[in-house]
Amino acid sequence: MINISANNLAENMTLPEGANIYSRKVARSGHISYEGRPYFISKALAGRYIRLIVVDDRLIVDAAIPLHKEYLLA
Repeated sequence: MINISANNLAENMTLPEGANIYSRKVARSGHISYEGRPYFISKALAGRYIRLIVVDDRLIVDAAIPLHKEYLLA
């Protein structure tokens, strides 16, 4: 295992040797494309960039969604 610090991320990830990281923008339909093949991710992530981690014969989708909400309690 190796530690990789990806650009623009506040966290470190531990990935297997030979893993590759890519970024894709999710289309309005909720799909991304990798090596010419479409993959449905989620319509909820449309317009957002997600991270793809490719390890051997696996495509791992990683979507970190920051959320901050505030409510008045009065």
